[in-house]
Amino acid sequence: MKRISRKAFIVGGATAAAAGACLCTKTGRATIFGVGDTPNIAPDAYEIGEDKSITIRLDRVPELAFDGGSIKILDSNIDDSLIIVRIMENVYVASSIKCTHRGVEVEYRADDKCFKCASIGGSTFKTSGAKIRGFAKSSLKTYPISSAGNTLVVRLS
Repeated sequence: MKRISRKAFIVGGATAAAAGACLCTKTGRATIFGVGDTPNIAPDAYEIGEDKSITIRLDRVPELAFDGGSIKILDSNIDDSLIIVRIMENVYVASSIKCTHRGVEVEYRADDKCFKCASIGGSTFKTSGAKIRGFAKSSLKTYPISSAGNTLVVRLS
């Protein structure tokens, strides 16, 4: 049997523990890449207006057809990446998707009606953006959102 040094044993154990911690999340990727599981909106489901407002066609976004559904908008034409959530029928929330701690994406937790950072031990926020707990220093930025018929409009300015 091959003998290993105490240092090699400790370094190997620490590496294995770190890898295991990453795999304890739903996918393991959230803590590595800062990306959550919220699906991207289809490119043909929204338009960005000259005033930087975003108009979303709900008939093209099946994820927002049910309470607790959410999508993200990652678009280089807007200053902030967003998460859009259907809280309940005709009630939607629009927020920055970036946690104010390290910029890791937040995800909506329908069972708890809150946003949670996808990082291990991540911060938790109310749907108003207010921090509940965690390392984040400030609230999530939220944006006014209105619904009319088959569309949502998010005002970014």
